[in-house]
Amino acid sequence: MKKLLKPNYAAIDVFQVCIERVRDAELKRRLLSCIHEIETASVEFDEKASIAQLHTIIPKDNVSNAVTVDEMKSVYTSRMAKKLAPGRGYYDRLMSHPEHGRCPLCSQRVVSTLDHHLPKAHFPSLVVSPLNLVPACQDCNKTKSEDIPRCSEQETLHPYYDDVESFVWIKARIIETIPVAIEFYVDPPEECGIVLIERLRNHFNTFKLAPLYSSHAAEELASIEYVSRRVYNDSGSIELKRHLTDIADGKRSVNLNSWQAALYSCLSESDWFCETRFQL
Repeated sequence: MKKLLKPNYAAIDVFQVCIERVRDAELKRRLLSCIHEIETASVEFDEKASIAQLHTIIPKDNVSNAVTVDEMKSVYTSRMAKKLAPGRGYYDRLMSHPEHGRCPLCSQRVVSTLDHHLPKAHFPSLVVSPLNLVPACQDCNKTKSEDIPRCSEQETLHPYYDDVESFVWIKARIIETIPVAIEFYVDPPEECGIVLIERLRNHFNTFKLAPLYSSHAAEELASIEYVSRRVYNDSGSIELKRHLTDIADGKRSVNLNSWQAALYSCLSESDWFCETRFQL
């Protein structure tokens, strides 16, 4: 998961733009009365997300005892996410944050929506807070569900706050069968600390990254079968290992914890794949 730049626009600015066209005078009055709580909630989110303490934020069923959860949800769905909505500009800017348009939660699929890191059903004051809105693919958005973390270890990684690209934590192992199969797993260095290690595992499991990556790896293995066999037949196992190592190094230079980097590292380190596989 590559870290994204944190949005630099304030929650109250986004909220005020979203509600500027509300025609119902009574609803507009109640929404405006929420501004202080929305600002306070965003500040609290910022402080606690940076130290994996989001689980200490108390869920609510209204905002400032004036606006219901459904009314706040509507501010997001009808006045921010909807095309031509007054807040759509902020929505589009958030969607454009990830490099190459890839979902930062799985690093694989294309961004197509915004995920509420803390679910809007339980944290209505954060429904349009940019810090709580993470660009994501539809699958990751649906997979995450609306579960509330109850401790730091249960908090999934947040791409605005968590930088986990300075060390390798996604790895792969080869299953010595024909066709070859690959299993992906989490194996971070111990110096990460217990809490971060558990968060990495939780993120990996929550977004079902193991089966996703294994599926893509199976397709990749089929696509490199011809070239790998040719390198082995022409130059032997040492040259094949060197070839795969070069690819792994290239993949890691782009994304240290991509499934591709883990796959090619696994293949290059496997004596079975480099020496025996193409004798079968």
